[in-house]
Formats: sequence, structure tokens, C-alpha cells
Amino acid sequence: MKDPLDDASTEVTRRGAGISLLLVLFGLILLAILRPSTIDTLAIIFGIVALIMLHEAGHYFMAKRAGMKVTEFFLGFGPRVWSFRRGETEYGVKAIPAGGYVRIVGMSNLEDVDPDEEPRTFRHGTFGNRLVVILAGVTVNFILAFVLIYAALIGRGLPDTLEASVERVLPDSPAATAGVRDGDRIVSIDGQRLDVDRDIGDALRDRVGVPTEIVVERGGGTTTLQATPEPRSSSDKSGIIGVSVGQSVSSYQSFNPVEAVPESFSTIGQITRDTGAGIGRLFSPDGIERYSKNFTGDAPKQGTQAESERPRSIVGIVDIGGDLVGGNVWSLLFLLGAINLIVALFNLIPLLPFDGGHAAVAIYEKTASKIRGREVRVDFRKLVPVTALVLVVFLTLGLSAMFLDIRQIFSGS
Repeated sequence: MKDPLDDASTEVTRRGAGISLLLVLFGLILLAILRPSTIDTLAIIFGIVALIMLHEAGHYFMAKRAGMKVTEFFLGFGPRVWSFRRGETEYGVKAIPAGGYVRIVGMSNLEDVDPDEEPRTFRHGTFGNRLVVILAGVTVNFILAFVLIYAALIGRGLPDTLEASVERVLPDSPAATAGVRDGDRIVSIDGQRLDVDRDIGDALRDRVGVPTEIVVERGGGTTTLQATPEPRSSSDKSGIIGVSVGQSVSSYQSFNPVEAVPESFSTIGQITRDTGAGIGRLFSPDGIERYSKNFTGDAPKQGTQAESERPRSIVGIVDIGGDLVGGNVWSLLFLLGAINLIVALFNLIPLLPFDGGHAAVAIYEKTASKIRGREVRVDFRKLVPVTALVLVVFLTLGLSAMFLDIRQIFSGS
């Protein structure tokens, strides 16, 4: 709802801000040059920028509709690079294109507002108007996610059968002991062929310590091997055999416009479950330990669980996304739909400064006011430490993920 990097006490010239923005743009151009899928890369970048601004546009239009005063609508954070004013709102671009924001007057009781403008502040709005304004952004994201995924299902369909090619066999792993080689294509595990609903991880989930038949395709023929999966960690008993695989889709399941409606909702549900599970794994003790291994010099990076399960920054999403899209417009739409959904889910986290945090405050104030029979307002001063901690955690996570993404692009490790 506002620029977290805005500091009135710090003066930064537009020239300096412009140079910073040019450096970012140069980095994006360099990324496009280093990767052959230039058009895909640029399409993903522009798609992400568009979804960010559409999210903010949801806040903007609903705030205007509720009669609230909106003073800023910007792409990016930090110092201004370029802007113009229409009426009471300033529109423009800032130096760090890591998101966007809409500034609505009086978002909390810590903000000093001219008494004449108080009736138009966010905090003065009705509970219904405040909740609608807060949730407008994620609502736009959910709608876009459905529309994009729906279009992708009609145009291309869903992956139906996977081809899992072994890119690397980890030394001294069950796969190495069984005789799996780099370049093998895993056809089936435990007598069942791989498909989208049954990938390698799922096939090995309950096979820890149990000799398991693995059929691989090699040199035009098939070979049957036997490996005994090991647990992922002391707390995660799902099985692994120690291979890094590159998965490609060999067939798709098509849908007509009617069938695509429930399937779109099903796909959104699956992405939501996977996102929630991924967040849970990341912030678990084992997840933190695995993530930290990406920064240790003695741990293999590419192909390890620590590397494969780590979160990606915008740089990594663009880098990987270019390979996933592969010039297919339907793949691009599906990817952007999934990103829209994930952005919405993260924004619903009930902690400030996320939209979900503002919604939680509004709901608490409404509920507490009804129970106590008088108006109750949250003292935002007590929430400042929590907000600061959330910002530090997610900023650290974002910067570290960006560092790992950039390192992988330039070094391949």
C-alpha cells in the first residue's frame, strides 16, 4: 500500500535513480543475451510487470470508488525516475523495479493527516470498503490466474506423461549402486509408468529401505535395475535414490471449453496445495538447513535437494521460465497464471505489510468492536516490530535467492 523504501529525509537525484534503473535494464538485457530464448524471457518480464500493475490497479480503482484519497501509483520502489500528476495522484516509475504500490492516505493511525482529509482516509472508511480495497489486488490476481490457466488448458491442455532423463547420478547414492547412468531415461518405478500425477518423488515416497524396481531406457533398449531408496532426512522419511532429472512432457491431455472450467479450478487447487507445502518445507528446521547448504563451499549445488527445492527470485523465475516456455504461447500463459496465483497466495499471508495483514487488522477491529460494544482500533506502534521482522525475513530470503540465481546463471553451479 506504500513504498517501504520511501524516506523523505534522503535526497536522491533523478539522475542517480535513472542510472540505477538503467543498470537493472542492462542486467535484464544481458540475461536475454545469455539465454537463447530472448523473446520468451522478455515476454515473461513484461507479463510479470503487467500482473504487478494490475494487482495495484485493483487497489487503486476500489479505493477511488470508495472515495479514498490516492496520492501515488508507482511501478518500483525507492527514488523516483519519472512521474507525472493527474489530479491528486502521481503516477510514475521508481529506480528498483521489484514490485509496485498504490499509496492511500491514512492506512494506519500512525500517519499524520490533514483534518480536512480525514474523511477520505483508508482508516476512516467503513469495514466493508476497507476490506474490499485490501483484497482487490489479490482478487485481480485470482481472476487473472483462472483466465490464463483456462486459456492454456483449452489451447494446449495439461501435461499427461513425463519423460524423466537422468542428468546426474550422485556418487555413493542408491542410484549409483544400482547402476543408473547419466543420460538414462526413467520409464517406470515399482512397476508403474511415470506421469504428471506420479513423478519420481511420489513414486518413491513409501519405498524407503524397500528394494524397488526401476526400468530405464538406455541405448534404444530398456534395462531393469533395483535400488533401495534412502530417507530425505531424519525428519522427512520420503524416499530418494540420488539422481538429478530433467523432466519433459511427452503428451498432453486436451480439454474443451466446458471441461476446462472445473479443470482450471482443480489446477488452481493443486498449485495452491503445492505452494503451501513448499512454504512449510522451506521454513521447517530441515528446510532451513537445506537452504543454508546452498551457501556452503563443500556442498554440491546443482542437482542436490538443497538446490532443487530452494525458492527462486524474479531473476530465477525469468531464467527458468524461458526454458519452460520454449516459444509456446500456451506455456507462457500457464506460467503467468501460476505466478499470478502464487503472488495472490503470498499476499494473503496474515502479517503486515502483506495485504493479508491489513485484512487481518480490519477483521480484528470489526470483531473486537462488536464484542466490546465500542469502536476498537489497533495500535500500529505495537505491530511495527512484527512488520519489521517480516520485512527483514522476506528481504533476506529474496536477496539470497537472487544471489543464488545470478550465481547459477553465470557459473552453472
